[in-house]
Amino acid sequence: MRILKMLGIVLGLLLAAMIIIPLVVLAGLFIWLKLTEEADEEALELEQDFTG
Repeated sequence: MRILKMLGIVLGLLLAAMIIIPLVVLAGLFIWLKLTEEADEEALELEQDFTG
């Protein structure tokens, strides 16, 4: 009975990791995209200022 309880806990943790890890990765990519998007917009504004 103790082995079944331990197995259930391990499977629960594995399932949680399978859900949480990809969400964390996606959140990181989204934040990175937003930060680089702002930097690109600033570079475009500076470029437009120099060209006219």
